Amino acid sequence: MTAGATTPYWLDAPYDARAPLGADVDVEALVIGAGVGGLSCARRLAQHGVETLVLERGTVAGGASGRNGGFLLAGVAAFHVDARERLGSERARAVYQRTLDAQQEVYDLAAELGAGDAVRRIGLLRASASEEEAGHVRRHAEALRSDGFPAELLQREELPAGLRRGFFNGCLTENDGALHPARWIRALAQAAEQAGARICEGTPVRAPVRPPYEADMLAAGRTVRAKHVIVASDAALPLLVPRYDGRVRARRLHMVATEPLSERVLERPLYSRWGFEYAQQTPDGRVLAGGFSDVDAAGSYTDHDEGSAAVWQRIEGWLREQLAVYERVSHRWVGTVGYSDDGLPYAGAVPDAPGLYVLGGYSGHGNVPGYLAGQEVAELVAGIAGESVFDAAR
Repeated sequence: MTAGATTPYWLDAPYDARAPLGADVDVEALVIGAGVGGLSCARRLAQHGVETLVLERGTVAGGASGRNGGFLLAGVAAFHVDARERLGSERARAVYQRTLDAQQEVYDLAAELGAGDAVRRIGLLRASASEEEAGHVRRHAEALRSDGFPAELLQREELPAGLRRGFFNGCLTENDGALHPARWIRALAQAAEQAGARICEGTPVRAPVRPPYEADMLAAGRTVRAKHVIVASDAALPLLVPRYDGRVRARRLHMVATEPLSERVLERPLYSRWGFEYAQQTPDGRVLAGGFSDVDAAGSYTDHDEGSAAVWQRIEGWLREQLAVYERVSHRWVGTVGYSDDGLPYAGAVPDAPGLYVLGGYSGHGNVPGYLAGQEVAELVAGIAGESVFDAAR
């Protein structure tokens, strides 16, 4: 990374990696990628009695799943009011309901695994940064409520006192929450192993990935034979499965973390300026913030993890100007994610490639959709379901 970058705050703790793949192997299902989608898929496959191996190029949660903003949000990348226009009201409502159910499952599973402190249901405030956005926030809240989903419209005087100066109104969604993503994903990895899946870290696979009937997989000098291959690599999806080149593009997103503050400035995660800026305050008082990918513009579309000093500076300036946060920044980092051509993930069977499946293209919104998509692909592989809510064949 460029000067000024550090280890991501979420990953700045000791970690003992699992061993890489050490021998050739035959397995029923191979999952490539140990992020939220891959691990969700592997756990569900193992629960169905499918022998499952997960191969991770780096470490569990070392990619986008451990470098994001730590938001646990229902829905997809598009705000619900926009999703209704793009998808039609019936499909948009169905997608939101599926993610809402998956979100609740994450809360329940985290508590069951003893990781409840890493997954906190504290709500989300989407706050408008302009009069134009304030109108959209009103329509957003109305769309959610009209479809029977939780949403509360807050006028300016109802916003937290520290936000009234810089924001116009807000939409509060109490079902949403905050994550320590690395702790959550690593707990999910342990759950997958408890179900019977095997995880090998430090094991890159050779690209491109071909359907299992065409060729065996080569990984870290070893041969893997599998009946089903699931590529669960968000930003690297086009490299691994060239069919999705142009449909999914790698994009870097910048984040910073401050030293702990003595006071609470954010009661819950904050989305602002159409989601281009976002922040949360951790239980120990740190403020973590990201954004200004529109300022990064074309430079944001890259699969390299070098950061931009100018973007980090803009985020830090936003913290001072909008949130009055002046604490020293302790961490700066970049997460590389996959943005799809239509804002929806690709999850399901790859057309004309029997035995090959994909998960990716979450467009910066993967913590809940990725978990859901992983489960749905596992159901397809196990022969329990016939389709995914996120079509991979479109």
